[in-house]
Amino acid sequence: MKIWLERKDTITQAFVIVSVYAILSFINLRSKLASTPAWFNGMLSENHELLLQSVYTNNEQSRILQYLIPEFLHRLFNIAIEHAYIFQRWFFIFLAFCFFHIYLKKWFHETTAFAGVTLLAALMPLVYFNHLQESAPLMLLTFLLGLWAIRERKHRLFLFILIIGILNNETSLILILAYFAYQLPQRLKDLTYLSLTKILGKTFLVSLPATIVLVSIRWLTRENPHLGTPWKLPYNVVGMLSNLTNLNIFELHRAVYLYPIFLFGLLWIYSFLHFKSKPLFLRRATFLIPFFIAGNMLTGNIYEARQMLPLGFIIIPLALWNLFPRDTHAPTHSHTLTKATKEVD
Repeated sequence: MKIWLERKDTITQAFVIVSVYAILSFINLRSKLASTPAWFNGMLSENHELLLQSVYTNNEQSRILQYLIPEFLHRLFNIAIEHAYIFQRWFFIFLAFCFFHIYLKKWFHETTAFAGVTLLAALMPLVYFNHLQESAPLMLLTFLLGLWAIRERKHRLFLFILIIGILNNETSLILILAYFAYQLPQRLKDLTYLSLTKILGKTFLVSLPATIVLVSIRWLTRENPHLGTPWKLPYNVVGMLSNLTNLNIFELHRAVYLYPIFLFGLLWIYSFLHFKSKPLFLRRATFLIPFFIAGNMLTGNIYEARQMLPLGFIIIPLALWNLFPRDTHAPTHSHTLTKATKEVD
């Protein structure tokens, strides 16, 4: 009877948490729609038709799942294409919230995991502008699942997730850096040339199918023009300097080039405090952060801060490790390395 009651309480708690995440996803959807007039003024449906005809600009044309999934929903349920995109955005963000909770429970108790998800949900509206970048919701989900597969050392699953991610957004390929870093020995001084060669070989083989998919798509869409200049570094640097020098403290809402910094705020600092005491996987995953930021500075519009959101799956748990007392960490894992247990991953 006691076991049944405990199981019932667990199911009830899970139902409440999932329901909250469904509402948080809806709130995020409402915020996005309110800030995106292009959704309902005909631009979304027009862009969608151009994508189906393979005559739209890159990189959007190469992100095939972002428009094929809504097209599938449109045909299956006979709904307006705008509504298909609405459902896609709500559903994938909802799944990202749910799986982020599960992902966080590796290191934290239920309440702290819940806090981490709600923190992410609260930050997301900052990145909503009048942009139609609808690969973003699925990219959040595949990026998170990719990190989870790396952490659990599920190599074949990671390979599959990486392919799905590439079909949706090329940004997913950067997960290879986290995969490589996590394969390195726990003590880097134990690394030998032979072991490094094996790790590089494994990383190459795991990334090869997704790379082939990406190169194939890019080859097929090679005639599609790129939207704007492909190199954005000068514009991003000038924009950031302009925001720093021309705006006062009461105009920070206009400092869009600084939004990538505002997005995680002090969490950027908390993430790297007492760094050596934090889980090995999260420490190794930070290896991709400078490359991620550099890639967006070079080829992206840095003011489109949504590009930084996937880093939340690394930054937020790192920060939570400092923000909350030690007794909020999951009881099955030790905070520090002891003689009896290996370091928490």
